[in-house]
Amino acid sequence: MLYLYGDSFVENERAELLGMHDHERWYQMLSNNMDEDHRNFGKCGEGPQQSLEKFHKHLYNDTFDSDSKFVFVLSSPYRIPWQFLKPQKDNKYINEDKRTREHGLDPSSAYQDWLARSEGNDDLVEYHYLPEELFVITSCYEAMQEELNHQTIKNVSYLRALSLINKWPMVVFRVFSMSPDPFGKRYENEEKIIEDMESLNNDLFKFWGPSLQRQSAKEWHDEIIREAGTLNHFTYRNHIILSNIITNHFKKTDLTEEWHEHFIRDVENREHRHDPNPDKLVDFIYE
Repeated sequence: MLYLYGDSFVENERAELLGMHDHERWYQMLSNNMDEDHRNFGKCGEGPQQSLEKFHKHLYNDTFDSDSKFVFVLSSPYRIPWQFLKPQKDNKYINEDKRTREHGLDPSSAYQDWLARSEGNDDLVEYHYLPEELFVITSCYEAMQEELNHQTIKNVSYLRALSLINKWPMVVFRVFSMSPDPFGKRYENEEKIIEDMESLNNDLFKFWGPSLQRQSAKEWHDEIIREAGTLNHFTYRNHIILSNIITNHFKKTDLTEEWHEHFIRDVENREHRHDPNPDKLVDFIYE
């Protein structure tokens, strides 16, 4: 059995709800390549804390066996599942302008809104925090800054240890920078860190160093991601490449891992998520 954990690069969202044409996804391709079923626990906007919480629940409930294989997509450690972002239908602030408490808010939107507000981009803010909420979030990020900045490295190392101890084949990806810090701090030697982490790879464990978010951007001619008709942030041809990378590690095959880049020129319908016409999607012009 294949077990998949991560964020929107993993979740099997229904294409019709996103206003997109459906196609076979990388995890379906992987199952076909491996001739094994998969269980997809990915969730849009989910941070590594939530992904690992699901994994630990399965681990301690003896869900896995000796034939289990794993794919992890580690998102931003700053995507924290704040308790006050859960649905609160009895909250007195339900009707306050631009608040969505009756539905809750995923950590992805919360993180992005907090970052937009901290940078003074109030026009991008969708969720207005109460003063005490803003204080809690900012205090946590500031106090845990060093820990959060190193969490991806720690999580990769931890997953590698579990892979070796249990003899579980495993592939780990990252979504963003190794140091996705909203306070502007970046590792000066990030390329060396990635190279060092990749040197830990062996027959069981593989850390794929390049950022998936960055690779997704490279589909576009100008490398700027737009809200366009792609599932799991990749077009069909790169779903194949992603599945190939994982299949090659698990089966020791030699499928191509060369990404298709710079072939999307423009978008016909920038509001595709709210348009009932699924034909207005991405205008692909291939090189």
